[in-house]
Amino acid sequence: MKKIILPLVVCAAGLFASCSQSLLDIPQKGVIPEEAFYITDEDAESAATAMYHGFLTNMCTVKAIGANIYVGYLFAFNLPGDDVYAACKEYGNNDFQAAVDEFRFDPSSDIISTTYRNLYLVNYYCNLITDHFQYGESAIKDRVISEARAMRAWIHMTLAIGWGTPPLVDHVLTGADKPGNYEGGQKGLLEWCAKECEEAAKYLPVDKGAADKESAVKITKGFAQTVQGKALIAAGEYEAAMKPLHDIIESKAYDLVPGDQMKYLFHIEGDGNVEKIFEGSVVENANLSNGTQIWRATWQHANMWCWRGDRFQFVPYEVGMRSNGWGGLGVRTDFAEEFLANDGDSYRRKYSIISYEEVLTELSYPNDEGMTKEDKMKDPKRGLKDIRGLYGNGEYLQMKRIVSDTDVAGHASWSAANFTVYRYAEVLLMYAECCAQTGKDLQGGLDCIRQIQIRAGIPEENYATACTLDVVKKEKKFELFTESCRYFDCVRWGDTAGMEISGKSIPTLYDHMIDVDESTRTDYHSPYVIYRDYNGEAGKKVGFQKGKHELFPFPTLEVSINPNIKQNPGWGE
Repeated sequence: MKKIILPLVVCAAGLFASCSQSLLDIPQKGVIPEEAFYITDEDAESAATAMYHGFLTNMCTVKAIGANIYVGYLFAFNLPGDDVYAACKEYGNNDFQAAVDEFRFDPSSDIISTTYRNLYLVNYYCNLITDHFQYGESAIKDRVISEARAMRAWIHMTLAIGWGTPPLVDHVLTGADKPGNYEGGQKGLLEWCAKECEEAAKYLPVDKGAADKESAVKITKGFAQTVQGKALIAAGEYEAAMKPLHDIIESKAYDLVPGDQMKYLFHIEGDGNVEKIFEGSVVENANLSNGTQIWRATWQHANMWCWRGDRFQFVPYEVGMRSNGWGGLGVRTDFAEEFLANDGDSYRRKYSIISYEEVLTELSYPNDEGMTKEDKMKDPKRGLKDIRGLYGNGEYLQMKRIVSDTDVAGHASWSAANFTVYRYAEVLLMYAECCAQTGKDLQGGLDCIRQIQIRAGIPEENYATACTLDVVKKEKKFELFTESCRYFDCVRWGDTAGMEISGKSIPTLYDHMIDVDESTRTDYHSPYVIYRDYNGEAGKKVGFQKGKHELFPFPTLEVSINPNIKQNPGWGE
């Protein structure tokens, strides 16, 4: 059973001190003065609960009033890769997303600004814990402090990957504080994150395996070691990263789910499974309104990255957002072709992307009974119905990040599936990369790769025969599709060619069965794709630029009020 996460409110005494003391000196009800809190083990647990809730409301959705982006982290670290298109209704629709995908965003980008801000908002909850509790008072407090330190390390690692030298904030700031760029450089900040995790791991519990679903929604030793390993890889310290990653593998606390269960990894059926290292707990609470549920779950992700339902005759039952999906995540054609060549009809490929023909013939519709594949390909009650087609989509549609019918059961507007941050597959591939980068334990690295490939169900002739960096790159590209890794990997490997052409040729998927022109219309479903340079026609410069897009810009609001922040190269002052 999952833990219900509820917010904690802690107020500071003397918040309002003014000449009108008689009007303002009114005791608040239902809150605890700060000096009366942060004392007992129960207080420590409550503070940890507040931290997890802060993560849920800031990283899985949004907490700040007035923001337009509700899952900025997912958008910021997935859209700039070389494997997806920012789709939607038409060119110009939901342009905040397309601008990031096509590298035409600026420091005022909602996605970039919201992600940056919300990371620091979560960090505040961590600092409340580390500022008020000390090691050695109790085992519970030791654990809670370490949970906060590991979470804070993840936050700063994510900031370092995205922004290079953001401020290190390891204590609660006052209103006058204006911390500047981290003076130790990006590598120094990443090494700080790794050290924090190494020290915190000593006091954190070990995941108890497949039967322990609770551990997946808590900070454990496995999470701390994962962050430590990833931070060291980001810093280029591959040999140092091997130990924490190897320790996770040797712990036997995690495993890969069977191939036929991969389809559930990002759906409610896969919550807390043996592969999950950490995920945000999204729990339906009968005490909250449906509208409130939306704001504490991945509402915009559910809408944005689901298929454009209004363009289909009928959206298959497997797709949860059948009426109001916005269709915002298309599959790059070159990526789809490479994926298909490597994986064929593997479990992994079909749970990640499927062809338009497979949408018509392998998913579920009301009139399926007794129909052959040929019947389905001629059925006018399925497939596209809109002559405008599917903007930003080629012949393959993404499946991995849609919400399923079970994810939205009972409410239909937000996903009740947990927000996955890390799973064991990424640990195996990170360890394999360390082996390839250092030339050490190459057999161990190959074993990790083979585990991934065998579980994926790819053809045996495509199994790796050696642990090389090229093999690791390919496996990470397919296995971790839309898991906030690709953009970061492309940057650190220098593999930016695919991102340099982003936004220069955008597809739209059509079906000859509904053509207006009788000369091209068919009596069976026949998909085709037309590419167009919308940005070129509009005179917009797009594509990854070396020396600029390796890092995100610090948000306009941040640099405008904090003179100690130096803007990243290429983004102006």
